[in-house]
Amino acid sequence: MNTFALRVNTLKPLPIDDVLPELRQTLQQPGTLLLSAAPGAGKTTRVPLALLDEEWLAGQRIVMLEPRRIAARHAAQFMAQQLGEPVGQRVGYRIRLETRVSAQTRIEVVTEGVLTRLLQDDPELSGIGLVIFDEFHERNLHADLALALTHQCQQLLRPDLRLLIMSATLDEQGLSSALEAPLLISQGRSFPVDIHYLPNPNANQSITEHTARVIRQALQHPGDMLVFLPGVREIRQVQQTLEDLPPGIQCLPLHGQLSDAEQKAALMPAASGQRKILLATNIAESSLTVDGVRIVVDSGLERRSVFHLASGLHSLQTRQISRASATQRSGRAGRQADGVCYRLWSAQQHERLDAQIRAEILDADLSSLRMALGQWGADADELFWLTPPPDTALRQAETLLQQLGILHPETASLSDHGNACARLGIEPRWAHALLSAHALGYGEYACTLVALVQEWPGTRRSSDDLLRLLSHARQQRGLWQQRIQPLAQNLWRTLQGMTPEPHTTDISKDDLPALLLALAYPDRIAKRRDQREGFLLSQGRGAECSPESDLAQTTWLACADLSTHGQRTIIRLATELSSSALAALKQIAPQLFTEVTEIGWQDSGQFIAQRHQQLGQIRLRSQRLPELNAEQWQAAWQHFIQQRGLDCLPWSTEALNLRARIALMHQHAGAPWPDVSDSALLEKGLDWLLPYLHNARHQRDLDKIDTGSALRNLLSWEQQQQLDKQLPTHLSVPSGSRIAIDYTQQPPVLAVKLQEMFGYEGQPSVLNGQVPLLIHLLSPARRPLQVTADLPHFWRNTYADVRKEMRGRYPKHPWPEDPLSAEATRLTKAALQRRKGPV
Repeated sequence: MNTFALRVNTLKPLPIDDVLPELRQTLQQPGTLLLSAAPGAGKTTRVPLALLDEEWLAGQRIVMLEPRRIAARHAAQFMAQQLGEPVGQRVGYRIRLETRVSAQTRIEVVTEGVLTRLLQDDPELSGIGLVIFDEFHERNLHADLALALTHQCQQLLRPDLRLLIMSATLDEQGLSSALEAPLLISQGRSFPVDIHYLPNPNANQSITEHTARVIRQALQHPGDMLVFLPGVREIRQVQQTLEDLPPGIQCLPLHGQLSDAEQKAALMPAASGQRKILLATNIAESSLTVDGVRIVVDSGLERRSVFHLASGLHSLQTRQISRASATQRSGRAGRQADGVCYRLWSAQQHERLDAQIRAEILDADLSSLRMALGQWGADADELFWLTPPPDTALRQAETLLQQLGILHPETASLSDHGNACARLGIEPRWAHALLSAHALGYGEYACTLVALVQEWPGTRRSSDDLLRLLSHARQQRGLWQQRIQPLAQNLWRTLQGMTPEPHTTDISKDDLPALLLALAYPDRIAKRRDQREGFLLSQGRGAECSPESDLAQTTWLACADLSTHGQRTIIRLATELSSSALAALKQIAPQLFTEVTEIGWQDSGQFIAQRHQQLGQIRLRSQRLPELNAEQWQAAWQHFIQQRGLDCLPWSTEALNLRARIALMHQHAGAPWPDVSDSALLEKGLDWLLPYLHNARHQRDLDKIDTGSALRNLLSWEQQQQLDKQLPTHLSVPSGSRIAIDYTQQPPVLAVKLQEMFGYEGQPSVLNGQVPLLIHLLSPARRPLQVTADLPHFWRNTYADVRKEMRGRYPKHPWPEDPLSAEATRLTKAALQRRKGPV
């Protein structure tokens, strides 16, 4: 008999207890199970303990994935307390920078990428019998990746492995269908929660002012209060507004940038006779039971990081939460007694909210995910995804990893450097930079810098200068020892086990911070604009320092953190890039530096040529060229056309039609038919066009280029024959005329006089009947009479009305009653009579 099951009878009953027998029975068989349980049901801390002594587990461990560190630590501590043990014995946890497990540990609560690293180190998950995904509704990127890898492990290597996916607000039907898994539902919450909708009545009042007003109103109810706000800034503003609360009411923040001690203090029950107001981000949305909370005030907002593919930058966006999140938040008030929730939006707005949280995988930088897939040895389309990673984001991630040398450019598999980067367990950019610094002999110092950038709370930054921040952070011993030192030591231990090939470049320790940032983010190197405020980033975007910046007078910067605000890009953390560091970067990463030949023309027609040495879009040096050789002309034309776009070339009607025909073949048949979109033709390096530019020495020479012939040379002889057969340029119509087909329109258009189609009963098409033509039936004056994609229907149902209207307007042309039995012609009635001769 399960020893914990016996003990449940002595504990406070929870709704989840009712389904535990069925849960244990279902998990007797290997596979995947979904558990939907309302907030406060007790699933996080009851379920793992209830399964601990199951026979099928046979001494193996249970691993439970939590989306947040504070929730993971809290859940492990609570379960250990239920067993009467300190954490780290039968129940332990592994989170970033902190591990509390032992040889006796049977339940491990893990977070972030810990489960992914367990899988990468041991794809069979030896010694693990059950993996639990808690609060899966949050759709964290790490959780989606971990589920994809664990599911494949179960399918290919461990058919005995059990998976349990839990949440209060699962997309139950979608998950159950996708995973072909049974669903258990624990009905009801522990206590009812009374919901009130209080939208802001004053459009000129900020959300923080409205929140503070509702907090004061909500104090009429007994118990402690949990207030959900989008971010740290709003928490501070509300806290300042509430400074005049009566004695005995404590107002505390709760967010991820607090130290562990501050988070623990916020979660402690209020002292006797005291009340507590917790101002929290969505860190308190799931898994945490905050003792004493009876009131929830929900702003309905959250702040999420969104990755922008075009700029390669992240921005923090404030947006409305989903209905699933609203349910989670209101459930915090009903965990221990009847509660009340104030939602600061209307009931009508509530119905318009998204049903579920938007999956992070849709808005994230996927370079870490792509590196993890390379380490796992599988393509994305080989794995199970509830929300597949977007192809465009995956391709961009792959391009970045190839630039960093992490992926082989030909095979897209991990290189030796890539395997080393993956072992470090940090983002690919930082892993690449750290290994490079290690090869220069500064590995330990670089580990400290990387740990500082990754772990120092943004709200605690005393400067935007990395070196000043480092000096300040070292003085904050508590936070340094808790957040920075553990990660730096972990990274250094891993680095010491690697022996990279030493770089021959000699650099000083003073140059290492800037070189480290430049290697991690070469696209974020910044140079002050000439005679202008602000900087130009090597990626081509403008940027500026904040008004209180310590870096405003520098010329070159290597940036670690940028934020976007509308069209503005603000440099949040950087360090000065010296000329010696820039020279060292050129030796270590010469691929970042290019030479570009640019041609312009004076009014007289004389060309002006310059060769620019560039770092991305930043020009380092320029040199006037009196003459160009053939190779330089080719490079110059290539740069000119890529900058101006393909519209600077002459496109005849025939060339445009040919391009549209090739595009149609590519659309229907795919490779090996070439992609002839603007982006594809420009990305090909213009190899298809350069042979036609050998003698071009003036911009007007572009007008002589035969773009049609250049495009046709993209095709083999066999493809050219196939193209002309399946997508002919002209179609012979019943009158005997050969009518041109306009492929530049979708679908392709056949514009023909109505009389020339008499007797044609079918629907003209191309590509072996796969693509019907859109017929533009013209009047004798070649004006459109009818547009149809169904010619038989036109003859049967519409022709009579057209005939009635047109026969008086064009009496010289035939308008027979039965067009299908009439002779097709392009002639007038008189010309037809003359051709037939006298009667």
